[in-house]
Parts: sequence; structure tokens; C-alpha cells
Amino acid sequence: MQNLFPTTMGPQLEQVLTALALWCLVISTRQTPTSACIAAERDALAAFNSSITDPHGRLSSWQGENCCDWSGVTCHKKTGHVIQLDFAEYALQGEINPSLAGLTKLIYLNLSQNDFGGASIPEFIGSFKVLRYLDLSSASFGGPVPPQLGNLTRLQYLNLSDSYLATIHNFRWVSKLTSLRYLDLSWLYLAASVDWLQAVNMLPLLQVLRFNDASLHATDLNCLPRVNFTTLKHLGLKSNSNLNSYLPSWIWNLSSLSELDLSGCGLSGRIPYELGKLTSLKFLSLADNKLEGVVPRSVSSLCNSVHIDLSGNLLSGDITETAKSLLSCVKQLQILDLANNHLTGSLSGWLEQMTSLRVIDLSKNSLSGDIPANMGKLSNLTHLDISFNSFKGTISEIHFANLSRLYTLVLSSNTLKIEIGNSWVPPFQLRELGMHACLVGPQFPTWLQSQSRIEMIDLGSTGITGVLPGWIWNFSSSITSLNVSKNNITGTLPASLEHLTMLTTLNMRYNQLEGSIPDLPTSVQVLDLSYNYLSGSLPRSFGNNELYYLLLSNNYLSGVIPTELCNMVLMEAIDLSNNHLSGEVPNCWNKISNLYIIDFSNNNFWGEIPSTIGSLNSLITLHLGKNNFSGTLPTSLQSFNMLVFLDLGENNLSGNIPKWIGEGLRTLQFLRLRSNQFSGEIPQELSQLNVLQCLDLSDNKLSGPVPHFLENYAAMHMGNNQEWGTSTPFISFKVYGVGGAYFSVYNDALQMTYKGRTLTFTKPEYVMSIDLSANQFTGEIPSGLGFLTGLRSFNLSRNHIGGSIPDELGRMAYLESLDLSWNDLSGTIPQSLVSLEYLSYLSLAGKIPMRGQFLTFDEEVYLGNVNLCGYPLETICLLDSDKHRHHKLHQHFDTITYLCMLLGFASGFSIVSVILISSAAARKTYFQFTDVILDKLCAAVWLKLHINWMSAGRDLSTRTEIQNSITCYHFEEPSTAI
Repeated sequence: MQNLFPTTMGPQLEQVLTALALWCLVISTRQTPTSACIAAERDALAAFNSSITDPHGRLSSWQGENCCDWSGVTCHKKTGHVIQLDFAEYALQGEINPSLAGLTKLIYLNLSQNDFGGASIPEFIGSFKVLRYLDLSSASFGGPVPPQLGNLTRLQYLNLSDSYLATIHNFRWVSKLTSLRYLDLSWLYLAASVDWLQAVNMLPLLQVLRFNDASLHATDLNCLPRVNFTTLKHLGLKSNSNLNSYLPSWIWNLSSLSELDLSGCGLSGRIPYELGKLTSLKFLSLADNKLEGVVPRSVSSLCNSVHIDLSGNLLSGDITETAKSLLSCVKQLQILDLANNHLTGSLSGWLEQMTSLRVIDLSKNSLSGDIPANMGKLSNLTHLDISFNSFKGTISEIHFANLSRLYTLVLSSNTLKIEIGNSWVPPFQLRELGMHACLVGPQFPTWLQSQSRIEMIDLGSTGITGVLPGWIWNFSSSITSLNVSKNNITGTLPASLEHLTMLTTLNMRYNQLEGSIPDLPTSVQVLDLSYNYLSGSLPRSFGNNELYYLLLSNNYLSGVIPTELCNMVLMEAIDLSNNHLSGEVPNCWNKISNLYIIDFSNNNFWGEIPSTIGSLNSLITLHLGKNNFSGTLPTSLQSFNMLVFLDLGENNLSGNIPKWIGEGLRTLQFLRLRSNQFSGEIPQELSQLNVLQCLDLSDNKLSGPVPHFLENYAAMHMGNNQEWGTSTPFISFKVYGVGGAYFSVYNDALQMTYKGRTLTFTKPEYVMSIDLSANQFTGEIPSGLGFLTGLRSFNLSRNHIGGSIPDELGRMAYLESLDLSWNDLSGTIPQSLVSLEYLSYLSLAGKIPMRGQFLTFDEEVYLGNVNLCGYPLETICLLDSDKHRHHKLHQHFDTITYLCMLLGFASGFSIVSVILISSAAARKTYFQFTDVILDKLCAAVWLKLHINWMSAGRDLSTRTEIQNSITCYHFEEPSTAI
């Protein structure tokens, strides 16, 4: 029998003594081959065999009369009763025949690692009165666990773990199993079991308790006044994040405890000094909680510790103090994980003394200083991760002198310079290398050529320039992940990478690669070649249908989207934006079931939007903007029940805005339909978009009044969104690599008109905006829009809005941009707008207030607002009383002026006429004067045409034609006096 008893979490942890004793009992009662089983029990087994499916033929030996010889069956050597059934890992399927209830002497039952398809655990198992060992783990049982198991009062070992479809609503039956030594209910659903801790406290002989990832009910772990299971040696409650408690004081009374795993339990507070009482502890994990403060010096009492994991907390203090406490007694420590805390200090003076360490992870802290050269003394080290700190200085060959066992080296995100000679041959064979954001370049590290077992390489942002060496593509048998993004790598990729049969991730974004996309291996899952200079058409095959992420944006790719792309049924994100792709988008997307992101924006696609895109029910982001799509929106898009971002702007789409956008797309946060040909009114149904925070319908042909329902957009109310963002963080996809470093597969962006300019927001979750500009809206501005207190940008410009500016707009306390220009507004600017302290862009009409943010605006802010007056403009505003007096005076002045002008003109004309008629000398002088004026005018016109002709490169020989084209008229004195 193999794997009869599960091992504990670490290889150095002791076996469960009670399980060992039970194993000895089974061995001592094993039947000899010559004994015959009891006929009734043989019939029961035969009935079980007939109801079960045995795909691997593990029960093929069940033939003949002696069932004691059958595979997995053990009988008592004297009585012939079946006492043990061990079908672990037989891959049996189907239902368990209740005939097994006839095996009344059964001591041991193991059905683990089978597949019973979510069937309930049989209630008749509770009738095995003498059963001592029951293992139903990983057998795909479901439904409520039968309380009849509480009848197994002699049971010492119970393992129901990994039955993720099974639940326990009441733990009272567990409290009856007072003989239990081993209890494992990990990966069951125990959220409804409010009494789990009290029930377990009724098991005085318990030595192993594991409830890992069981959705335990939020229970105060300190609620036990007295703990009864003081013989406990292994306690595992990891990944029960709802506990939200302090570390319980009763734990420090478990003096025999050798394994304690409370990672991911939502624990808070400090680590008590009493931790030092657990002197038998070998395995300690308090990772991924909210523990704070310093690590207590009492850790110096944990002399037997082999594994300490305090990562993912809020711990602070100097790491040197913690290390020195451990060094005082802990001599066998092999794993030390303090990653993702707030620890400070350096590595000098202690790291080289921890010679027993195999794994050390100090990543994501605030450690600083140089890396000590004597780190090379840690000859047992296999895993070193000091990434995401503030280390500086130079790393050279001497740091790795004796690290012959090292297979993981992660130095990423530090200010480190890697200076290793080209001829250096490392003493180790790495599997993972992470040097992201360290200075490695300008050359690609040549020593990597010796690493024949390398699987993951992260050299992103390392200052590498030039062409990659050809041998980098020779790791065909081992390389799984290659990240050389954000460098200055030039040249072309090989025509084919199909020989890299293990490659799953290739990230070369932000380089200067040219040429076409190579043929890919069938293993590739993540391909990111964005932000390069790649050209040519898209390959018809990207390996095979294993591809999850395809990211080719910001290149010079051309041609059409091949229909074969729809065969990538596992695809989760496709980004082909900012290329020169064209043609119609294929209508075949109904083959993909888990596609979350489509970004085809800024290409030359035309035709109608494919209707099969609507079958992508999991879609979160759809970017089709800046193309030439036409027609109306397909009704199939209304099935998007998870869509957050819909961008169809800058196309040629037409028709009315569909009502189903509001009725079906209830999760929509960003709606961008700008610069299309949509017409009609905004449908009332859009009021149902309760989480909408950005609405851009600008530059269309929409008409009617500005809808009053806009004020109901709850996501734009500051009371619901105190941080200018939705309660759900915006979706972004990341691929994790070496040492927990990751690169973003896709980050959404929003392009919008903001403060009079077109801007791109890379964190659109913080944008609150309404843009209805450049349409044909009429009516007045609804005063209720003032309730949108979280709004940051509001644009109603270039419409036909009338009336006055509502005083209620002053409630928009966080408004930064307000544009109401080029409308038919009247009245003055409300004084309430003065209180908008964040306002930095304003475009409207009326008198400019001389308070608040208005004092900070330059004159250019008000350009295009002809009805504005006051500082900083030159147009002076009159007071109301002055306006009244000025109006009456202006009326009186106009009447007198017109009369005077008329009399003056009549008098002047009469005088001139009389002089010219009566005096010949006056007439001659007048006509000579007009001739001179006209000659000068003709000369100026000719000179201007001459200059223009020369600047245009014309033939000057034709200037006579120019002169002739100008006719100067001379007034001659009449020959005969009138």
C-alpha cells in the first residue's frame, strides 16, 4: 500500500503516531492467501463492483471465490471478515452501492483520489461501528456531509479534504468523535458552521487539525476560555480570510505544537511575545495577514525551527535585530520568508552566518545598502530573492563563488549594477533568473549561455541594446518564459521559433524589433510584441489554440484579421490596436468562451460590427474606436452582462442610440460613442446604467433636451465614490513571472476631451465625465445635474442650450473642467461657481467673478466666449444701475447723433457742389488730386501682384499681361462748363 497516510506539510515533520499505530494493526490482521472470505461480504463487494466504473481496470483481479485475494481488499486472518478497503487512486467513478454496509467489521476505508461526480457521501458509512480510519479526500463528493458520521465513535483518522463540493452546516456530530487523532476538512465549504471551534474543542486526543481554505465562519479565535486539545501537534487553518481575529492566546498553551499554519486568515495586531513558548515548533507560517509591529525577540526560543514564513504582513523594524535573535539559537533553519513587509536595514553582518539556509526571500521590503560579497558562503542556498528593495552597488562573480546549489536568483527592481565578465562560468545551473530593472547591459549577459537548465529569464528594463545573440534561441528543451521588454533590442526575430517546444511566455514589448512575426511553438500562451516596428500581415496560425494573450499593438502590421484567430478558443485578451490593419473583422467569435478583452482601435477596419462578438458573454472591454465601422449597432451586443468599457467612438455608425444599452449593459462604467452619426434623443433607458462614470456622446447629431435622468448616475455622486473611482477596481490583466514580478498584459486607457484638449487617461477608473458637446441639444441645463458631486469634467458646448446657468452647478465640488460655450445661454455666471476650488478650465458667458479659482485663470481660458466680461479680459462690465442709466443715455444720444449726422452730410455736400460748379480752378485742382491718389493705388496693386508672381515661380515675361490687366481710370475735366 502506497500513500496510506498523508504526509505533513514539511518533509521534516513527524508522521502521525496514531496513524502509524493503526497501520501496524492492519498489518497484524492481514489475511493469508489461503483463507476464504465470508460469502455475504463477497456478495457485497461484487455488488459494489457492478455499480462502479473502473476505467483503468484496477478491479480486474476481482474473480474467484476468495475475495481476500482481490485488489484493495484485506481480511482478518482468523475470522475472514473484510477489515480494510483501500481504493486510493483507483480513479473509480459512479455510485457506491449500499451493499457495502454489510462489511460490519470494517476498520479501514480509503476511497481517496477517485471521482464520484459530486454524489453525496453515503450515510451508511456511519454504520461501520468499529471503523478507525476513513479517507474520502479528493474523491469529488458533494452535498452536505451526513451527520451519521458522528456514530463512528472509534474513529481515529478522518480526512474529507478537497471535497470542494461538500458542505458542513452543523459541527455537533464532529464533537462526538472523541477518539479522533487526525481531522482534515480542508477545501470543504464550512461557512455556515458557526460552532466549528467549540466542536473541535471537544476532541481531547486530537493531534492533527487541518481546516485549510474551508471558508470558515468569522469566529473570534479568542472565544475559548479553556482549550482541551492540548496534545495538538499540527494546526493548519490557512486561507480562511474571514476569521479577522487576533492571534488566539490558547495557541501558546500547545507546548507540543510542531506545525502552525495560520497564513491568509485575516489576522491583525502584533505577534505576541508568547510565541517563544512554542519551543517544539518546526514549521511556522503566519503569512498573508495584517500583522504589524516588530518580530518579537522571543523567536530566539524557537530553536527547532526549520521553516519560518512571516511574509505578506505589515511587519516593521530592523531586519538585523530579527536575524540576530534567530542566530542565537536557531541552527537548523532552512527556509526564511519575510517578503512583502516593511522591514528596513541591510544584509551585512548576519546573512553570511545563516549557513543552514536553503531558501531566503526578503523581497518587497525597504531594505537597503550593498549586497555583502561574503554572501557566497551560503553554500546550501538554492533560492535567493531580494527583489523590490532599495539595494544598490555592484554585483560581481565573487558574490556567487560557492553557490553551487543555487537554482533561483531574483535581484529585480533594485539599483544594482551587474558586472560579470564575458568569460565567467557560474558554479550553478539556474532555473529562474530575475534581474528586471537592474543595469545588466549594454550587452546581453554571455554567461547565460552556460545555463542549460534555465526555464525563466526576466531581463526586462536592463539597458540591453543591439541584436540578441543567436544562442538565446537554443534553449529549446528548457526555456518556458523569456522577458526582455523595455530595452533597445534591434534586429529581426528568427523566421521560426517552433523548436522552443516548452516556451509559454514571450514578452519583447517596447523594443525596436523589425520584420515579421515568426512562426510560434504550439506551447505558447502569452505573446507580447507590442510597441515595436514589426510589419507584414498577421500569421494564420499562432502556434495552436493554447494562446491566452495576444498583444501586438503599436506596430506597423497590415492586412486583415485571419479567421483562424477565432480558433484560439482559450483566448482571454486580444490587443491589435494602433496598427494598419484593414478589411472587415471576421464574424466568427462565437467559438471563444472566455474572451475578456478585445482592442482593435485605431486601425482601418470597415463594414459592420460582427454580430458574433455579442456571443462573448465574458467580455469586459471592447475597443473598436478610430476605425471606419458603419451601420447600426448589432442587437447581439446586448448580451454583454460583464462589459465595463465600450468604446465605439470615431467611426461612421448611425441610427439612434439603442435602448438596450441601458437595459442590458448594467455593468457598464465607460461609454464612448463620440464622433459618429448617431441621431435622435438620448433614450431614457440609459438611466439604468447605475455604475456609469464616463459618458461621451459628443460630436454626433443628437437632439432634444439634455436628459434630467443624468442626475441619477450614482457612480458620479461623491458620496458613493470618495476616491473618484468605482468601488470595484478597474480590470487589468497581469502575467506573473520570476520572483513574483509581473508585467501587465493589458491596461485600459480612455481618450476624451478634457480642459479643451484631447487627452488619454491610463487610469480611467478615476475619471468622472459627461461630454455631450457638438450636438443639437436644446432646452435648458437641468439644475439636478448639480447632484453629480463627483463629476470632474462636464461639457455641453456647441449646442443650442438656452436659459441661464443653474446655481446648483456650484455643488460639483470636484469639478475641474466646465465647458458651456457656443450655446444660447443668458444671464450671469452664478456666484456659486466661485466655491469650485478644483476648477481649472472654464468656458461660458457672463461677468467673470473676481474670487476663488477665477483669479487663477489666464485670458486664453476664456477665448471663444464673446459674451464674457471682466478681468482678465479687456471688456468692461457695467453695474446694473450704470446699465440702466447708460441705456437711457444711449437712446437719447443715438437720436441726437443721427440728426446731426444727417444735417452735417447735407450741408457739406451742398457746399462742395456749389464750389465745384461755380469755380473752374477748384474743379481742376480736385480732379488732379483724385488722379494722383488713383495712380498711387494702381502702383501698389501692381507691386503686390508682381511679388506674388515671383514667389509662385511664374515667368516674369508675362508681367506686361499683369500691367495690362490693371486698368487705371483718370477723371478728366469736362470740356464744357455746366
